[in-house]
Amino acid sequence: MTNAAMYLRSSKDRSDVSISSQRRELTALAKSQGLTVVAEYSDTVESAKDEFRPQFQTLLQDLRGRDRSWSVLLAIDTSRISRRTYFAHAFRHEATKRGVEVQYAKMPNDLDPISEVIIYSTLTAMDEVHSLMSREKGLAGMAENVRAGWRAGGRAPFGYRLASVGIGAIRDGHEVTKTRLEAEQPEASQAQRYLGARAEGATRRAAIEASGIERSTSTLIGMEWNALTYAGATVWNVHAEKLPEGGYRGGSKRRPRSEWVIQRDTHEALIETSDAEILIERLENSDIGRRVSEAKSGNSSYLLSGLLVTPQGEPWYGHKRRKYRHRPSKGRGRYVNCADVDNLVLHQLASDIGGEEFAAAMAAAARAAARTDPTDIQQLRAQIDQVNARIDRAMELAEQMEDPAPALRRVDGLERERKALAAAIARTEEDQQLQRTLADVTDEDIRRALDTAWQELRKADPEKLKPALHGLIDRVTLDPASLEATIHYQMTADMWPSMASPRGFEPLSPP
Repeated sequence: MTNAAMYLRSSKDRSDVSISSQRRELTALAKSQGLTVVAEYSDTVESAKDEFRPQFQTLLQDLRGRDRSWSVLLAIDTSRISRRTYFAHAFRHEATKRGVEVQYAKMPNDLDPISEVIIYSTLTAMDEVHSLMSREKGLAGMAENVRAGWRAGGRAPFGYRLASVGIGAIRDGHEVTKTRLEAEQPEASQAQRYLGARAEGATRRAAIEASGIERSTSTLIGMEWNALTYAGATVWNVHAEKLPEGGYRGGSKRRPRSEWVIQRDTHEALIETSDAEILIERLENSDIGRRVSEAKSGNSSYLLSGLLVTPQGEPWYGHKRRKYRHRPSKGRGRYVNCADVDNLVLHQLASDIGGEEFAAAMAAAARAAARTDPTDIQQLRAQIDQVNARIDRAMELAEQMEDPAPALRRVDGLERERKALAAAIARTEEDQQLQRTLADVTDEDIRRALDTAWQELRKADPEKLKPALHGLIDRVTLDPASLEATIHYQMTADMWPSMASPRGFEPLSPP
């Protein structure tokens, strides 16, 4: 007898076919076909749009494995495999290539080749149409819920709780309920004080102290993004679709403000709408990555976080807002007062930057770093000319073909190659210009740069001092045994030279 495997999948749809029902029908199909079922793959409550289903991924691995013990795969219908037309066809092609026949209980298996192609293509296309229609219906239902003042899913933000409210309908013998937000004390008062202080311009750290709130920086930034919710509005359609492979569709986590669905006055407000608009506008008109960095700086008393390491490159960690701690793999950790280390580094930084010896050493290191054998740009340009000629030939061929798709795909690949070469030329020209600058740098050039850097550091407020140090310092090594410390400087993150403090400085006194 021929061995077979079966794939079962149920979705979140209440009307979907259950796993047990699928198993019974496929077992009967296997018996009628004289097949012996030796393997089963089952994904429960999984979307057919998601190819990263756990058991489906195992199925793919086994399909490609050399020790596979089955040659027939059974499924109820084409939608069990995928509701994406392209992926369904790709899977069928992969199975055929591996010598596996895919049989569907809802599709005749005695069709002639032409009829099979037509029916299979029609069914997979309808699967994708069903998926798109279900998604549109679901989104429309969520939008309508929001317009009626109900929540459209998700946890309650800090300071609120979800309250269930019956709507008078009965489903499966149970009352249908929907949720809305209710303020929850004392968290609501803390959120109110924090967001109010932030709207008035207080730093994140000052707002934390004023409100007594204890939450991570990322949570605090999330609260500011949810400012309209704290102003009594239900907001939906903020986040872009999350991709199964990671990241967000369109490359951004949040959709443009114009696409948000906002329903005002749906629950108790903790702040004014005008304050909420100030907070969101501030986030929208800034570099979010920079704001997160500044927020973390403002929420930390560790000036050297991310910079302080041992001579072996192991990090020192903050401990209870007052100390740095080194955690060795064996033995007890070492603690030092963070204020002592921070002050020592700042004192040495001022001494180094203000000294002629340091400027001269940095200039010498810059000149020594200049390379004299830059990449041949003419060779890269010759390669671009060759690619352009190949693109022209492919386009001529496409014009002569009844189906130009293969030739156009070739053109697309060549165009990507051409863009990569053009980018390489741009990088090489920039690199050559930098090398010329490094070779000609003088002690006075470095002296002026260091003076400018020091003036910026002196003017920086606490929230901006930490990222400013990251631009000048590559790392600070602190030996846990001797407490000897060394600053390792950098002029830029990539091409300028790095060097240690030329004179070094006295080790810390043990705490």
